[in-house]
Amino acid sequence: MKKLIALLLALLMIVSCCAAFAEAVEAEESAPLTREELEIYLDSLRPVALEDEGLSVATYDDGSTFADFSGGVLQIADETLTDSTAVLSALLYEEQADPRGMYLGATLDEVLAAYPNDNPLLSGSYYDAVLSISGDKPEIAVAYLLRDGQRVKTIAYSVYSWQPDGVEIWGVYYTLNQGIVNSIFVGSSGVMTEEDALEELHGISEMQEISEYFAYPASMDDGEGLAPFQREDLNLGRFGETVSDFLDLDAEAMIAAFGPAPVDEWTEDSDGTFLRLLQWDGVSLLLNYDAQKQFIAVDTLTINDDVLDGPRGVRVGDTLDSVIFRFRHGDTFVDGSTLSLYSDGQTHPYGYGVLNYSPESAELSYAFDLEDGRSIVWHNTFVAGILQSMSLLLR
Repeated sequence: MKKLIALLLALLMIVSCCAAFAEAVEAEESAPLTREELEIYLDSLRPVALEDEGLSVATYDDGSTFADFSGGVLQIADETLTDSTAVLSALLYEEQADPRGMYLGATLDEVLAAYPNDNPLLSGSYYDAVLSISGDKPEIAVAYLLRDGQRVKTIAYSVYSWQPDGVEIWGVYYTLNQGIVNSIFVGSSGVMTEEDALEELHGISEMQEISEYFAYPASMDDGEGLAPFQREDLNLGRFGETVSDFLDLDAEAMIAAFGPAPVDEWTEDSDGTFLRLLQWDGVSLLLNYDAQKQFIAVDTLTINDDVLDGPRGVRVGDTLDSVIFRFRHGDTFVDGSTLSLYSDGQTHPYGYGVLNYSPESAELSYAFDLEDGRSIVWHNTFVAGILQSMSLLLR
């Protein structure tokens, strides 16, 4: 399966491993970050910048001075860069490794592996999770991430360093897009009073106690160890305790979540029953009613914009590979463009996962049967490897 998926998705894969990473990540790199480590690293950038033929230095109206070279932009303590100039921080470019051997383009998993992580499931809230807290005054190391559901946006590895004039905050800060690092900042981010620092650390410690949300496991290599699409994946969030999953959706739940529907249309079927279509920007719901317009069951939920989580936190805008690698996947080609990710041959209750692929577009479908004989189908449409629309159907 690993080779088949890699070949099939070659034009779409954006996650790559840096060759230098394997050499840079050593056992010592799993130790907590320290201010000394960061100061040594920033000092090491000074001679590199001085030797760079393209080096330029500029001082701005606020008195800050920056040195721009091929490895990044350094904030420096003097108006010129010399052998003795203190380097305060660095915003790195593509060619420059950070203190733990990370480059722009590194993956989320690579970053997490380079530091201590006491929270491998990334348990926390929908918006953040604490990875580790270690040490005590005069130096405390803290690691946490900020996210939007399954999408990690920022990872902060901070060091709170007690000094005579207050608590200095040092660290390495990563921003990510679709699981790929797109910026790395190293250095000091300011000074705060001890009272403010302790309050901030207390807030992070309280975050550590939250475990209402977690990162769904994903695997490019061992997809057989992941669960297939199943009933537990129908929880869509956002609807609170009144709606446990897709099967509980009705008009009232959707209106409570999205407000009155701009489109609310009834269509009578040939047998006298009714279909009701409710539409909002980016999402629509089709419901079944009997001849007296009494609600029977949900029919179809369609999401065309990044307004609602789908199964396992999948959202419009996600990449094809990131979706596939959250579910079980096998290695059977049905024909030249269709891959059976998994199947029991009968679709009950184990279901199936099927990918119909071309470089321009792809259709990814999963299904399983309910105990009452009805089926759940989850259909996803991709354009150029990016999820454009998904539909959950009860059949």
